[in-house]
Amino acid sequence: MEIKNLIPYTESIPAPAQILILFEQFFFMIHIVLVNSIIGLSLIIIYKNLSATGETLEIKKLIAQKIPILFAIAINMAIPALLFIQVVFGHFFYTSSVLLGTFWILIIPSLIVAYYASYFYYRKVEASTLANLSLLIVIFILLYIAFILVNNLTLMEEPQKWPQYFEKRDGTILLWKEITIYPRYFHFIVASLAVGGIFYAVYNKLTKSTDKKIQSMKIKEGLKIFSYATVVQMFIGILFLLTLPKKVMLQFMGGDFLATLVFISGIVFATAAMISGFKEKLNFTLVFLTLTILAMIINRYNLRIFQLGDYFKISELKINPQWDVFVIFLLILFAGVGVIIYMLKLAFFKEAKK
Repeated sequence: MEIKNLIPYTESIPAPAQILILFEQFFFMIHIVLVNSIIGLSLIIIYKNLSATGETLEIKKLIAQKIPILFAIAINMAIPALLFIQVVFGHFFYTSSVLLGTFWILIIPSLIVAYYASYFYYRKVEASTLANLSLLIVIFILLYIAFILVNNLTLMEEPQKWPQYFEKRDGTILLWKEITIYPRYFHFIVASLAVGGIFYAVYNKLTKSTDKKIQSMKIKEGLKIFSYATVVQMFIGILFLLTLPKKVMLQFMGGDFLATLVFISGIVFATAAMISGFKEKLNFTLVFLTLTILAMIINRYNLRIFQLGDYFKISELKINPQWDVFVIFLLILFAGVGVIIYMLKLAFFKEAKK
């Protein structure tokens, strides 16, 4: 069967693809960092609740109050990311979403349950058993959603796997036999622990404390979690690279100069962030982590382009300019982002300065 015959035709787009891709990558970056923070912070809290190093009730309440806020913002940041990917890569993304549609549609009720569970944790933080259970529900659901998203994006990038539909038409296709799925998924999980550690360190840095010794200890603890998780991440990242098709892997190893440059830069930045974390230099760690995330987002996009290389080129898209509508959309979008930033400032920074 000719795979290209299975790919839907492309619709015209309202603006140059590069602009839409830039926005998609930007909002996805914010979304994934927020989700990483929620999972990582939740894992740290669960560990502390079950160990002898638990937080005071006051600190637990302060952290518990932040998780629903992060959750709401993460969901809102996912919406523009999904909108932009559907405009440029919709003929691939819609198809892959249908192929695993049963699991994909379950994300909506799952998100609702997880969101309420995060509030339940905040309300029941004093009852340790109920609180831990509700937080475990949040973690489990987010890990489920991440696994489905990894399957969806991988299926989107590999149209050669679409013929499975003719044997399984109930929307339950998952790539269990696709080896790249597992390092890609576990890379996300370990990244969550790393970002959660950084969030824990930054939050304790911003929160005024009468006991500077305990505050310093918590900052160091967060940085240590980040650094050890980053070490594991680097090994998983190498494993992920080695599981890619040889043709794609070689693009990151000299076949494509810019992709190779970004890939190597990501390794260098991640190493610098890890070393800064071990040396307990929070500011340097944040700078190098930001650069690492930017490099990883570009790597992710390059991987998509290389995977789709035999089936689709960005240059094939037809542009039907609708600048008036597009500008109105951007104005509303950035106004919404401005409101979210203001809400974050109210929720985090003012309270931290009290």
